Amino acid sequence: MTHIKRYRRRNLILASSLAIMIPNLFAAEPKHVAVAPEQMAKQQLSHPSQTGVFSHSTMLPIDFDQAAQNRDSNGATVEQLTQTIYLDNAENSPILFLGPQAESWQISVSNPNGLMLLNEQQDRAAQLPIQTFNIGQQNFTGKQLQLNSTASGEYQITMTRSAAAVQQRASQSQADGFLMFKGDPSYKVYSHFNQSMTLQNKPLQLIAYAIEDGLKTAERQSMLTKQAMTGTITHAQVTITSPSNRQRTILLNDQGLKGDKLAGDGKFSISLPTNEVGTYTSQLQVQGVRPDGIPFSRTVTELYPIEAKSYQLKSTSAQLSLNQGFRAKLSLPVTRTADAESVYLAAELWGTNPSGERKAAAWVGGVVSPTGDQADSRLEIGFDTRWLTRQGLKAPFALKSIRLQTLDTNVPIARLDKLKISSAKNQIEQMYARVTNAKSLEAGVLNQAGITPDMLMGSAPTNLDAAIRAVNNPKLMLVHGYCSGDAWQNNQFTNSVEFQDFNQNRSHEEFAQLILSFGSAYSSYGIVAHSQGGAAALHLYSRYWSGLDYANGGRIIQSVGTPYQGTALAGNLAALGAIFGAGCGTNTDLTYSGASNWLATIPSWARSEVDYYTTSFNTKWWRYDYCHLATDLFLNDPEDGTTEKWSGQLSGAANKGHKKGWCHTGGMRDPAQTTDSSRNASMNSRAAR
Repeated sequence: MTHIKRYRRRNLILASSLAIMIPNLFAAEPKHVAVAPEQMAKQQLSHPSQTGVFSHSTMLPIDFDQAAQNRDSNGATVEQLTQTIYLDNAENSPILFLGPQAESWQISVSNPNGLMLLNEQQDRAAQLPIQTFNIGQQNFTGKQLQLNSTASGEYQITMTRSAAAVQQRASQSQADGFLMFKGDPSYKVYSHFNQSMTLQNKPLQLIAYAIEDGLKTAERQSMLTKQAMTGTITHAQVTITSPSNRQRTILLNDQGLKGDKLAGDGKFSISLPTNEVGTYTSQLQVQGVRPDGIPFSRTVTELYPIEAKSYQLKSTSAQLSLNQGFRAKLSLPVTRTADAESVYLAAELWGTNPSGERKAAAWVGGVVSPTGDQADSRLEIGFDTRWLTRQGLKAPFALKSIRLQTLDTNVPIARLDKLKISSAKNQIEQMYARVTNAKSLEAGVLNQAGITPDMLMGSAPTNLDAAIRAVNNPKLMLVHGYCSGDAWQNNQFTNSVEFQDFNQNRSHEEFAQLILSFGSAYSSYGIVAHSQGGAAALHLYSRYWSGLDYANGGRIIQSVGTPYQGTALAGNLAALGAIFGAGCGTNTDLTYSGASNWLATIPSWARSEVDYYTTSFNTKWWRYDYCHLATDLFLNDPEDGTTEKWSGQLSGAANKGHKKGWCHTGGMRDPAQTTDSSRNASMNSRAAR
């Protein structure tokens, strides 16, 4: 399809005054969009069993509340915490000890043969230096012990600190830090929730099982087909931190109890708390014995947002009414709570062909706001009637697979399988008369294949076209990522401006609104984005009218290292940030499950306007390779230190290739991907403005 933003809508009404101030041009005007029936399967929500987390690593809390009181050689009171860990990785790999008071910890480690590998208390020369670890563009302090030619089995870790050195924790419900290490990547634990509709006081289960993949570098789709290994997991527990920061630990089981579906199938599960609205953190710990007799452990840290059930879709008919031209609207009946906010409405539009067969006309979606009182509210979604007339579809009409999703977390909060559409005979006659009276193919499509941009996203607000023509100041906008500082080499781009919302945690919706506000000073712009900035730019283009719709001359959105399908770091970063009393907090859009829910709202034609790049670290056969030592524990190769190659893929977009030797940010083993002058020059020359 040609660049749909170049299509100029000839029927826009000129603004009464061309002296409109540019900063006020682009208000948050939602687009009501559509997708052709042959593409609408991509707009369905993925099953939650496909959007979980694979783990080959362990991240255990360091909790000195469990320590024993002793005295050191000088008679001073010390706290001593001893822990057994199960390490099944024979490669050279580190053990990390992260915590805000790590400098006060004296660490000793012995291997399965009883050999002391480290004893900081007795050997001053063996003291591990305090280091700063950059994880997901956030810094955490700690120590690192490098293990070489590791023996698999049980390791004994003892951590000692002076009782006098104890300081106040960031939160009393949190531990003092985390002990982290990597297991054999060919054995993984997979963890997922049982549904995406995570509502307050509604049942929700966590499911976990072990798989053997046999490959060091695994393909996610291949791993998802693996059967659970029975008789492998010996213990599984999950610690839940609620939105109000309360913690509880519960055991998973494979006995068909407390939310477990089938006893003895190797899948351990448990019902999770859902009583509070907000984001929960779940920290799963699994221990077991592999088929070859080697003990192992794995952990998964995940986020799950709980939303209030603020809407209920009614089963009475939706109402169809015609607007100007080819536009129409569907009004759906709902009940709502007093504080119900705008939501994303998505549904499939169906009609009946001349042979009496039910046929899909289009998928429709958009941001909608409620009208009417709570008990008798309505949500209205606009669409183009040519989706019906192009296939000769007539009544009875219906909506199928209807759902409402929150704007910030994309959680589905209401669903309905089918809803009849009430329409009068004269309305149907008018629809077909308007097509018959159309003067050109662009204005009215009479054949089976023709689709205009107006059919995909409607027409821009009526004053916008004239106002854009009145001021000519196109730009290339450089956008950073999640919780990020300055990311781009500004001097490598021309006629550009830099979006600045540094070191902040934003949902895709909030991020997109900020880009929209910043971009309102320009008549049009293309975007070059890093990391989450790419998802926010696509979110903006898919949901709201903006300067992106008026950009010309090249690629509208270009991104580098964007985790379109999420990242395993999202949950781990939240847990680490809570320990340190810092960090950027929780962001469910960046989890695998949250990203999947979000992608179901992004039309295929919008994705086609994205050109994206992925990178990963250089590999050398003689060494342990990674972008970052800490993030390598959580990610599957190849990855850039934040985004795995597979999760950086965007179906329907233009994949511009994968390049080795570049990592996500500075401070990693290879240079930051945004500093690649060759790629930057290419994006600059090909960018729309």
